[in-house]
Amino acid sequence: MIDLTAERIELAQMMLGHIPGAVPQALTNAINRSAEGARTDAVAKAKEEYVITAGRIRATIGLKKANASNLSAAVISRGRPNSLSYFKLRPGKATKRRPSAGIFAQVKRSGGGPIAKSFIAKMANGHEGVFNRTGAKRMPIVERYGPSAPQMLENESVSRYVEAGATRRLDERLGHEINRLLERYGK
Repeated sequence: MIDLTAERIELAQMMLGHIPGAVPQALTNAINRSAEGARTDAVAKAKEEYVITAGRIRATIGLKKANASNLSAAVISRGRPNSLSYFKLRPGKATKRRPSAGIFAQVKRSGGGPIAKSFIAKMANGHEGVFNRTGAKRMPIVERYGPSAPQMLENESVSRYVEAGATRRLDERLGHEINRLLERYGK
Protein backbone atom coordinates (compact mmCIF):
# COMPACT_ATOMS: atom_id res chain seq x y z
CA MET A 1 0.00 0.00 0.00
CA ILE A 2 1.31 3.41 -0.99
CA ASP A 3 0.38 6.38 1.15
CA LEU A 4 0.42 10.08 0.47
CA THR A 5 2.42 11.50 3.36
CA ALA A 6 1.57 14.80 4.99
CA GLU A 7 4.82 16.32 3.73
CA ARG A 8 3.91 15.49 0.10
CA ILE A 9 0.51 17.13 0.50
CA GLU A 10 2.06 20.16 2.26
CA LEU A 11 4.58 20.56 -0.56
CA ALA A 12 1.80 20.55 -3.14
CA GLN A 13 -0.27 22.97 -1.03
CA MET A 14 2.68 25.35 -0.55
CA MET A 15 3.59 25.44 -4.25
CA LEU A 16 0.09 25.33 -5.77
CA GLY A 17 -2.07 26.92 -3.08
CA HIS A 18 -2.50 30.13 -5.07
CA ILE A 19 -3.99 28.26 -8.07
CA PRO A 20 -7.64 27.24 -7.49
CA GLY A 21 -8.21 23.48 -7.73
CA ALA A 22 -4.58 22.75 -8.61
CA VAL A 23 -3.66 20.74 -5.49
CA PRO A 24 -6.30 18.01 -5.93
CA GLN A 25 -5.62 17.93 -9.66
CA ALA A 26 -1.87 17.45 -9.18
CA LEU A 27 -2.39 14.77 -6.52
CA THR A 28 -5.01 12.94 -8.62
CA ASN A 29 -2.82 12.93 -11.73
CA ALA A 30 0.24 11.74 -9.79
CA ILE A 31 -1.69 8.96 -8.04
CA ASN A 32 -3.29 7.73 -11.27
CA ARG A 33 0.00 7.66 -13.17
CA SER A 34 1.60 5.79 -10.26
CA ALA A 35 -1.19 3.22 -10.32
CA GLU A 36 -0.80 2.71 -14.08
CA GLY A 37 2.94 2.27 -13.59
CA ALA A 38 2.33 -0.20 -10.77
CA ARG A 39 0.16 -2.29 -13.11
CA THR A 40 2.95 -2.28 -15.72
CA ASP A 41 5.55 -3.21 -13.10
CA ALA A 42 3.34 -6.02 -11.77
CA VAL A 43 2.94 -7.57 -15.22
CA ALA A 44 6.65 -7.28 -16.00
CA LYS A 45 7.84 -8.72 -12.68
CA ALA A 46 5.30 -11.57 -12.71
CA LYS A 47 6.38 -12.46 -16.24
CA GLU A 48 9.98 -12.42 -15.02
CA GLU A 49 9.17 -14.90 -12.23
CA TYR A 50 6.65 -17.13 -14.06
CA VAL A 51 6.56 -18.70 -17.54
CA ILE A 52 3.32 -17.11 -18.78
CA THR A 53 2.43 -14.43 -21.30
CA ALA A 54 2.02 -10.84 -20.18
CA GLY A 55 -1.44 -10.67 -21.76
CA ARG A 56 -2.78 -13.43 -19.51
CA ILE A 57 -1.67 -11.47 -16.44
CA ARG A 58 -2.70 -8.02 -17.68
CA ALA A 59 -6.21 -9.27 -18.54
CA THR A 60 -6.88 -9.94 -14.84
CA ILE A 61 -5.73 -6.54 -13.56
CA GLY A 62 -8.16 -3.69 -13.14
CA LEU A 63 -7.51 -0.09 -12.09
CA LYS A 64 -9.69 1.98 -9.81
CA LYS A 65 -8.56 5.53 -10.46
CA ALA A 66 -8.41 8.46 -8.06
CA ASN A 67 -10.43 11.64 -8.49
CA ALA A 68 -10.47 15.05 -6.81
CA SER A 69 -12.93 13.94 -4.12
CA ASN A 70 -11.34 10.52 -3.50
CA LEU A 71 -7.53 10.59 -3.57
CA SER A 72 -7.01 6.85 -3.66
CA ALA A 73 -6.34 4.42 -6.47
CA ALA A 74 -6.28 0.64 -6.49
CA VAL A 75 -4.65 -1.96 -8.70
CA ILE A 76 -6.79 -5.08 -8.35
CA SER A 77 -6.20 -8.51 -9.87
CA ARG A 78 -8.99 -11.06 -10.02
CA GLY A 79 -8.91 -14.41 -11.68
CA ARG A 80 -9.13 -18.16 -11.49
CA PRO A 81 -6.26 -20.60 -11.45
CA ASN A 82 -4.64 -20.79 -14.88
CA SER A 83 -4.69 -23.99 -16.86
CA LEU A 84 -1.27 -25.63 -16.94
CA SER A 85 -1.44 -25.36 -20.73
CA TYR A 86 -0.82 -21.59 -20.34
CA PHE A 87 2.65 -22.34 -19.01
CA LYS A 88 5.62 -24.10 -20.60
CA LEU A 89 4.96 -27.76 -21.41
CA ARG A 90 6.88 -30.57 -23.07
CA PRO A 91 5.47 -31.87 -25.34
CA GLY A 92 3.78 -28.60 -26.20
CA LYS A 93 0.57 -30.02 -27.65
CA ALA A 94 -1.60 -33.12 -27.69
CA THR A 95 -0.01 -36.35 -28.92
CA LYS A 96 -1.62 -39.65 -29.92
CA ARG A 97 -0.04 -41.53 -27.01
CA ARG A 98 0.58 -40.46 -23.44
CA PRO A 99 4.30 -39.79 -22.89
CA SER A 100 5.76 -42.54 -20.69
CA ALA A 101 7.43 -40.04 -18.35
CA GLY A 102 4.34 -37.83 -18.26
CA ILE A 103 4.20 -34.17 -19.14
CA PHE A 104 7.05 -31.86 -18.14
CA ALA A 105 5.60 -28.58 -16.87
CA GLN A 106 7.43 -25.40 -15.93
CA VAL A 107 5.39 -22.79 -14.07
CA LYS A 108 8.18 -20.75 -12.46
CA ARG A 109 11.32 -19.82 -14.33
CA SER A 110 13.37 -21.23 -11.47
CA GLY A 111 12.24 -24.81 -12.01
CA GLY A 112 9.77 -27.37 -13.24
CA GLY A 113 9.30 -31.09 -13.40
CA PRO A 114 7.37 -34.03 -14.77
CA ILE A 115 3.77 -34.72 -13.86
CA ALA A 116 3.42 -38.48 -13.73
CA LYS A 117 0.65 -40.19 -15.69
CA SER A 118 -0.52 -36.94 -17.26
CA PHE A 119 -1.40 -36.17 -20.85
CA ILE A 120 -2.42 -33.24 -23.02
CA ALA A 121 -5.85 -33.41 -24.63
CA LYS A 122 -7.88 -31.08 -26.79
CA MET A 123 -11.49 -30.72 -25.69
CA ALA A 124 -14.48 -30.33 -27.99
CA ASN A 125 -14.56 -26.56 -27.37
CA GLY A 126 -10.94 -26.23 -28.59
CA HIS A 127 -9.28 -25.86 -25.16
CA GLU A 128 -6.06 -27.82 -24.71
CA GLY A 129 -5.15 -28.79 -21.18
CA VAL A 130 -3.06 -31.12 -19.04
CA PHE A 131 -5.18 -33.93 -17.61
CA ASN A 132 -4.94 -36.95 -15.28
CA ARG A 133 -7.27 -39.89 -14.95
CA THR A 134 -8.82 -40.11 -11.51
CA GLY A 135 -10.77 -43.33 -11.74
CA ALA A 136 -9.74 -46.93 -12.27
CA LYS A 137 -11.28 -46.78 -15.73
CA ARG A 138 -10.76 -44.30 -18.55
CA MET A 139 -13.10 -41.74 -17.05
CA PRO A 140 -13.32 -39.40 -15.21
CA ILE A 141 -10.37 -37.12 -15.98
CA VAL A 142 -9.44 -33.88 -14.22
CA GLU A 143 -7.53 -30.90 -15.53
CA ARG A 144 -4.34 -29.71 -13.81
CA TYR A 145 -3.97 -26.03 -12.96
CA GLY A 146 -1.20 -23.61 -12.08
CA PRO A 147 -1.44 -20.47 -9.93
CA SER A 148 -3.91 -17.70 -10.68
CA ALA A 149 -2.68 -14.23 -11.66
CA PRO A 150 -3.55 -12.81 -8.21
CA GLN A 151 -1.45 -15.57 -6.61
CA MET A 152 1.46 -14.72 -8.89
CA LEU A 153 1.19 -11.04 -7.99
CA GLU A 154 1.06 -11.86 -4.25
CA ASN A 155 4.50 -13.48 -4.56
CA GLU A 156 6.74 -11.60 -2.10
CA SER A 157 9.37 -10.55 -4.64
CA VAL A 158 6.71 -9.32 -7.08
CA SER A 159 4.75 -7.34 -4.48
CA ARG A 160 7.89 -5.74 -2.99
CA TYR A 161 9.08 -4.70 -6.45
CA VAL A 162 5.70 -3.19 -7.36
CA GLU A 163 5.39 -1.32 -4.07
CA ALA A 164 8.90 0.14 -4.29
CA GLY A 165 8.32 1.24 -7.88
CA ALA A 166 4.97 2.82 -7.06
CA THR A 167 6.43 4.80 -4.15
CA ARG A 168 9.31 6.06 -6.28
CA ARG A 169 6.99 6.88 -9.18
CA LEU A 170 4.55 8.77 -6.93
CA ASP A 171 7.34 11.09 -5.75
CA GLU A 172 8.56 11.67 -9.31
CA ARG A 173 5.09 12.22 -10.73
CA LEU A 174 4.03 14.62 -7.98
CA GLY A 175 7.04 16.84 -8.70
CA HIS A 176 6.30 16.63 -12.43
CA GLU A 177 2.61 17.51 -11.96
CA ILE A 178 3.46 20.49 -9.72
CA ASN A 179 5.92 21.82 -12.31
CA ARG A 180 3.44 21.23 -15.14
CA LEU A 181 0.68 23.17 -13.39
CA LEU A 182 3.04 26.01 -12.43
CA GLU A 183 4.17 26.33 -16.06
CA ARG A 184 0.59 26.12 -17.31
CA TYR A 185 -0.57 28.99 -15.12
CA GLY A 186 2.72 30.91 -15.48
CA LYS A 187 3.16 31.57 -11.80
